[in-house]
Amino acid sequence: MLERHCAFSLASERAFQLGPSSDPDTVSYLLEVSRQAFNLVETRPSFGVGGARDIREQVGRAALGSILSPHDLLLVLDTVSSARTLRRNFRKIETGGQDYPAFEEFVGHVADLPNLEADLKRAIGDNGEILDGASDELRRIRQQLRTAHARVVERIRRYLTSSDTSAALQEQIVTSRDGRYVVPVRADRRSQLKGVVHDTSASGQTLFVEPLEVVELNNRWRELQSAERHEIERILTILTEAVAREKDALQQTLDAMAAIDLALAKARLAVSENLSLPLLVKGNRQRIVMQRARHPLLDRATVVPIDVELGVDYRVLVITGPNTGGKTVALKTVGLCVLMAQSGLYIPADPGSELSVFDGVFADIGDEQSIEQSLSTFSSHMTRVIATLRSITPDSLVLFDELGAGTDPEEGAALARALITELLEIGCLSITTTHYSELKSFAYMTPEVENGSVEFDLATLSPTYRLIVGVPGRSNALAIARRLGLPDRVLERAREYVDPATEHVDALLAEIVDRRNATEAARAEAEQARIEARGALEDAQRQRAAAQREALVEIEDELSDARATLRRLKRLPDEAPISQVKKQAETSRQELEQATQQVRRTAKRRTQNVTTRQPVKVGDTVSLIALGGEGEVVGFSEDGLEADVQMGPFKVRQPLDDLRRKKPSPEQARRRTPVSAPQPRRRVDMELNLRGQRAAGIDEELDEYLNDAYLGHIPWVRIIHGKGTGALREVVRQFLSGHPLVAKFETPPQNEGGDGVTIAYLREG
Repeated sequence: MLERHCAFSLASERAFQLGPSSDPDTVSYLLEVSRQAFNLVETRPSFGVGGARDIREQVGRAALGSILSPHDLLLVLDTVSSARTLRRNFRKIETGGQDYPAFEEFVGHVADLPNLEADLKRAIGDNGEILDGASDELRRIRQQLRTAHARVVERIRRYLTSSDTSAALQEQIVTSRDGRYVVPVRADRRSQLKGVVHDTSASGQTLFVEPLEVVELNNRWRELQSAERHEIERILTILTEAVAREKDALQQTLDAMAAIDLALAKARLAVSENLSLPLLVKGNRQRIVMQRARHPLLDRATVVPIDVELGVDYRVLVITGPNTGGKTVALKTVGLCVLMAQSGLYIPADPGSELSVFDGVFADIGDEQSIEQSLSTFSSHMTRVIATLRSITPDSLVLFDELGAGTDPEEGAALARALITELLEIGCLSITTTHYSELKSFAYMTPEVENGSVEFDLATLSPTYRLIVGVPGRSNALAIARRLGLPDRVLERAREYVDPATEHVDALLAEIVDRRNATEAARAEAEQARIEARGALEDAQRQRAAAQREALVEIEDELSDARATLRRLKRLPDEAPISQVKKQAETSRQELEQATQQVRRTAKRRTQNVTTRQPVKVGDTVSLIALGGEGEVVGFSEDGLEADVQMGPFKVRQPLDDLRRKKPSPEQARRRTPVSAPQPRRRVDMELNLRGQRAAGIDEELDEYLNDAYLGHIPWVRIIHGKGTGALREVVRQFLSGHPLVAKFETPPQNEGGDGVTIAYLREG
């Protein structure tokens, strides 16, 4: 899959040689190169190695003294020209303000060979021919050659039209034999045309004769042809020596261009398969946390993604469930994602997935019986398990498929428990699959071991391929047999043979699954309620802000009237009658009194329904006038003028004037429990980077970011989605167009991101 995205054959070769590294620094570097390549592919999709060719064989032959053909030299020219174009294009990217240090290092090893390129361009044509301009001598020879050829053709055509010789000709044509021009002469009229016979027809009726008058002209033409060949050979020798002198520079250029193309191929693969950049885990404890991981070779349209977590709460995951249910696919998904990441590749999982760097991935998957070695299924498994135990360390990842299978169930289960215990003592991470019921209870009772299962739909008798962590798989053999039509008498007899403890365990498993499903449904409802409550809170805040603005406008109007009255008093002339002054003063006093009353009424409306308050303190239950609800005080602002109130799952900050303390009932006072204030809201950046994410999963993240930005009073934000195919950009802008907090959005200038960025302006709050 990676090789298909390579444009350079040498990069294709290296794609097949790609392998993982166990050095964290190397893996970090490889992923950083892939990240820079991903950004390059998104912003400069045309950047690449162009017409580079794998000329290692040509350069090697030149160094050994073998003369290169014009076609070989044309391949060298294509590569040298592509290298120059690559350097020029990358300099344009750098001058544009974009920083790609890894590619700067690669491009730094791409040699600039202007003299060699100029010599090859002057000598080699687009189709691999030697041009007249290759040397002055070659140009002179070819001019003489064209003249000599024209003379030969002109002289021999005379024989075709001459009345003396035309009757002796078999046909009125000119042909050639052994590189010399001749005419076909009838055998019975050979004496009518003097010349050298070069050939005869199969029937013997035609002789191909070079007329004597043409012999010398043909000789001159052939001499010039020979001179041309010698000059071309001399030119090829000189050009080959020039290539040989640049052997090291050309080899270095090939290596650098292969590295560039392979990195770009990794990025193109990530875009094509919708892969994401994994986050490397720092520290000594190994960890795997992947969301919606999928097997990279399965169809994206139908594959069921899985969530996998190892090294956080447990180090060994035991997966149980029916055959063909997806247990082995889950193992391979984890192993391949780890190996892809440690090879510098993006992985088929959601952004934010975390992976440690392992010193080895050990897998025992599949049935590999060997007749030649006389190994049974059990023996072949044990051979690999033993080899694994000899090699693993605490930094290894171990994947065991059907652990303990192929032998007596009781002994196999005991062996599997012992092996899992050994893995725990070593300290590595491991995922194992099994059919043994004993391992379910073992995983439940053993610290750092967790049960998992692949879901099976009894209604359709088919697996759903969903991986459920925390719930062991159920035995569905009897249920499946009933659906398939096995007689009830046989099923009842089978149930008599089943250990009652096993049936009890299955019943408990069914109850666990039902409760888990109910919990997930309740959580989904709670999340929906949280979203709706948050929307209601934001609407209330906007309405309150609008009311405050209206009140301030009214107050400002009344004060403006009062100021106008004072200005009229000042404009009265000093000689105005005292009665007029008194009358105007009384009018102004009344207008000021009315303005004062209006200001008081307006201010009173802001604190409507607020009674005489007692000072509130942490833990008090208060009514929120603006929001129409109740909550508990959990803190205060630095200036002490606002309080933080916990309303269910939300915390809001309100002015103390908008709060009314409620006296709790004795029963409420007895039931009151301490409230722990949630963590303060994180700092909101003015830029959200969505590049590399799936278009289908960004709504929630984008909505949360816009809400945080609005509450943080940020006037506008930059949303980076990249150009790519444009799908992510369309989803972002469609979401913004219907969001209540977004006033408008626009595309910035090209030098600020262009179509790869959207600027969203938030409404005033």
